[in-house]
Amino acid sequence: MENPVRAGARWVTRWARHVRVDGRGVEDVARRIRDLPVPPWEGRYHFQGEEELTLRYLLALDALNFCFWPPSGSSGGKWAVPGPDGERLTGYFALAYALRRRAEGDPSSLEPRALADATVGWVRAILGEVPLLPWRARALREVGAALLRFGSAREFFACAQGSCLRLVELVTSHLPLFRDSALYRGREVVFHKRAQILCADLWGTFGGEGPGALHDLDWLTAFADYKLPQLLWAQGGLVLHPTLAGRLKRGEELRPGSPEEVELRAATIMAVEELTAALRAGGRGVRAFEVDWILWNLSQGPLSVPHPRVRTFFY
Repeated sequence: MENPVRAGARWVTRWARHVRVDGRGVEDVARRIRDLPVPPWEGRYHFQGEEELTLRYLLALDALNFCFWPPSGSSGGKWAVPGPDGERLTGYFALAYALRRRAEGDPSSLEPRALADATVGWVRAILGEVPLLPWRARALREVGAALLRFGSAREFFACAQGSCLRLVELVTSHLPLFRDSALYRGREVVFHKRAQILCADLWGTFGGEGPGALHDLDWLTAFADYKLPQLLWAQGGLVLHPTLAGRLKRGEELRPGSPEEVELRAATIMAVEELTAALRAGGRGVRAFEVDWILWNLSQGPLSVPHPRVRTFFY
């Protein structure tokens, strides 16, 4: 079965007016990353321990994995937490490490009932003043409610039967905030960024064994967030209409579900599909999510253009 994210992104790019994939630009990006290794799973900041607690941790992690940048005009800096050896962690790794400290210091806080009762104050005590605190509390309550219905995280993940497709369907069926979709020209288009990245996190955490033994990793697409389109725009893989480019350069926020935002995400997915095909044609047996990892790693350095700003709980 084709991933509906891939099918929807392909359809959007046929109609897009604000963003397009540039074939020559994609070829240039492919040449730049051709010899770059796929970054290994970064486990330094993640919790890994008893299986049930690790699975609860992963569900909570990707339920909270969205929108770490401060509001436009905010006087506060980017959300960060102190990491090991004096590191200053931001974004996803900051979240992973903050949750890891909680899992190690108070494992009972990740029990289903505790998650189902999560409040803004409870989340603030773990993460500090991270953006969109009310949505994060709601996301954790959904995780807790799902685990109470299934009895355990182990039983929840077992229902996926080692399939990314089934796991994405499972998560988006039982946790509403994972239902990452938008309406574009009257058609629902799904992106399922956090549901898909949960598959990769599960695979990476368990080294492809046990709960992480997923047999259809090729089914996954890129995880359409705000960093990949930034990198692809900077390197010529994406071309933005001058009006949209100007808005982003001025730091304007895009409305979630707007045509511009949907086209940026869809074009990002299709650019990664073309990059994956180009690398495979050159003899590299990479998968789309691994190309995503390469690009995301590169996007952490300085770039010549800003990232799209979208205030959303989808990414």
